[in-house]
Amino acid sequence: MKVSILVPVYGVERYIEKCARSLFEQSYKDIEYVFVDDCTPDNSIEVLQSVIDSFPERAHQVRIIRHKQNKGLAGARQTALEASTGETVIIVDSDDYVDALMVESLVNEMEKSKAGIVDCGFCIVSDVEIAKELMPLNVSDNAYLKIILCQNVESHRIWGRLIKKSIFVDNDIHFYHGIDYSEDFSVLPKLLIKAKRSWVDSCFYFYRDDNPQSYTNNITTKNAISFLKAQQLVGDFMKSQPQWRDYQLAAEIGWVNVWRFARRFNVDFNLVDEHFTLRPTNVTTKCLAWLMKSRLPYGVVNFIYKAVRTIYLI
Repeated sequence: MKVSILVPVYGVERYIEKCARSLFEQSYKDIEYVFVDDCTPDNSIEVLQSVIDSFPERAHQVRIIRHKQNKGLAGARQTALEASTGETVIIVDSDDYVDALMVESLVNEMEKSKAGIVDCGFCIVSDVEIAKELMPLNVSDNAYLKIILCQNVESHRIWGRLIKKSIFVDNDIHFYHGIDYSEDFSVLPKLLIKAKRSWVDSCFYFYRDDNPQSYTNNITTKNAISFLKAQQLVGDFMKSQPQWRDYQLAAEIGWVNVWRFARRFNVDFNLVDEHFTLRPTNVTTKCLAWLMKSRLPYGVVNFIYKAVRTIYLI
């Protein structure tokens, strides 16, 4: 099974060496590496090239694609996805790094389980210390998708998962140019409803939360709009699926999270209405949405929201 590892590169001069080394040191051999230079303003590509030169046995497996203009994280991921030739893909962010056994372990599990998506545990790294280890949820596919749709319960990360490329291609699932915040959520639920999921109970991916340039560390108006567009895209997609009734309540709990996000980060509700037009129809979620948009203290409505979400997921 050929695996394509997709790596967008922008502003990661400080991190790219550790990332690239961890990828080239994989125990699995049949790997294609697709790096996308998204017009990085620093020396990230020069550092990457020096690492490639120190792994001559991997050099023929590496491709560096250069954008003529910056397309953002989602655009770079889409470029890498379209250029990939592997049967499966793994997305790795260039400020993160992975265990040497990650690819081999995920491939073995995919071949054993016949799943279309295989994930592993990941560690949150601050500076050089592991701050937290998060292992995959051992639940059914149906339950897992509901948890993802509810949001803020389980990570909706796209990185660190082995995914059959055909799931993207056959279902016209792709990364959207301009959606660089909540970009993972804009894709993951679509993949999950189309494929069986499996996992390995090992922490193989190391996610940095100490990169100040990371999108997750910058909530701007642009990022808020990106978040809202992602919510709209997933909501529209889910409503178009024959399984919609099975996931409607979970999706609507997630829609309430849109107004929760707005209150938490002081996003104008007019901006929300401009970019997010979906509205709950269930009595419970309609009440939650009303509370979230009311003048009641955020702490109070957030407590109620989380309580309802917890009861639903029990």
